[in-house]
Amino acid sequence: MWDADQENTPLVGTPKVWTCTLVIAISVAIIGGSLQFGFQIGCMASTQPTLRNAFHNVSDTEMSLIISGMPIGGLIGGLSAGLIADKIGRKRCMLLNNIPILLGTAVMASGINKYLFFIGRVIAGFSCGIATGVTPMYISEISPVSVKGAVGVSHQFMITFGILLGFVLSINNLLTSFAGYWHFYFALPAIPAFYQLILLPLCPESPNWLYYNKEREDLARAALSKLRGSRSVADDEVDKMIKERTTTASSTMVTYKELFTNRTLRLTLIIGIALQGAQQLSGVNAILNYGPEILQKAGMKNGDLGTGLLGGINVLMTLVSVPLMDKMGRRSLMLIGQIVMIVSYIVLATAQRIHDNDKNASWTAPVSVTTIITFIIGFAIGPGSIPWLIIGELFTADARGKASSLCVGANWVFNLLVVLTYDKLNKALKPNTFFLYMGIVIFFFTFTFLFVPETKKKPVEQINLEIRDQAEKFPPTVF
Repeated sequence: MWDADQENTPLVGTPKVWTCTLVIAISVAIIGGSLQFGFQIGCMASTQPTLRNAFHNVSDTEMSLIISGMPIGGLIGGLSAGLIADKIGRKRCMLLNNIPILLGTAVMASGINKYLFFIGRVIAGFSCGIATGVTPMYISEISPVSVKGAVGVSHQFMITFGILLGFVLSINNLLTSFAGYWHFYFALPAIPAFYQLILLPLCPESPNWLYYNKEREDLARAALSKLRGSRSVADDEVDKMIKERTTTASSTMVTYKELFTNRTLRLTLIIGIALQGAQQLSGVNAILNYGPEILQKAGMKNGDLGTGLLGGINVLMTLVSVPLMDKMGRRSLMLIGQIVMIVSYIVLATAQRIHDNDKNASWTAPVSVTTIITFIIGFAIGPGSIPWLIIGELFTADARGKASSLCVGANWVFNLLVVLTYDKLNKALKPNTFFLYMGIVIFFFTFTFLFVPETKKKPVEQINLEIRDQAEKFPPTVF
């Protein structure tokens, strides 16, 4: 059996970007965390009719609450993630996080009644909230600077892959009648959970946590030696940590009060939260959770297969964004993605309004479906990937845990807001709902253009200086 502690690590040598230890540590983190999160998003899109039949008399409001169970739990987990990860370590936090996902999975798979199913969604959501905070933090802290962009996108890639699995495996009559195996379907998250439980103990702890939180320079060097395959490279990275700690002129962790009272930290936190808003308030989860219904209204006869198509495009375009992330930069891709989303919403809303007024306008169906696809493409290359990645790049290690908790918590608040309001908004505004989301995307596009710095291959000290200079251009009452 492979063991990171027994890997043959040279004392000196040429720096290796990808080592066996690094690849396995990343895969274990994202399969046990990011994949779980994605599956819990995708698992409700096509399963609603089956659940209505299984539980009987499930109203639209009750179904909205069942869907919202995950973001409710995710909000609690997201706000707790940074605190727990700072206290007990990234690795132990991820290990213990398998307890709620296994418990929530067991409750949902039992399918006793709609109330317990909702509770299972909340428990699984709590685990997903922890995962969205700790997983990107861990993989960012163990990765070399030269590939942080690509590694950061791996978190979003595995989320999209989990969404795709949730879509495809729940398509009715694809393999057999979904009503015959839905209990087994909701038990599937146990597989990646056990995968992580078996392999994560063999992976190194985050060197950043060992150095900054535990003040164990020796353990940080040992962990980096395994991750980089070179003692000399590990020594160089630890020396940079020492320099960063000296530069920040602080030997203690940043407090929550400092995050809100220090102007640089406050604006950095606002940027981090705004990027989470740009992701969730764009309405993407409305399209993912209510995909079959939206596509059928847009003119696609088989909404379930169409939703699977959207999931596949989301995965493909997230994969395409990996090489672009470190070539074009985070900020540029974010802006490009938002422009594509804005144009898609304009065309989609217009086509839907024309279709509502003229049922003979058959051309609106393919146009609507096409624009939903282009929206997913824009989301995947920009707001889908970048907010998770950039959290780890905006904050210094002494602030990262607490700031990540607040940013991830905000992400879940926005997620819950969209899931709870979409059905009512759609009934009240109809196609104009997409104009509303378009306005929100325009707002965040403007914010990104004005305030979000480029972080590609920049040290965190330089990024903080740029944000400090921005903050000083405004009165203290603003930033």
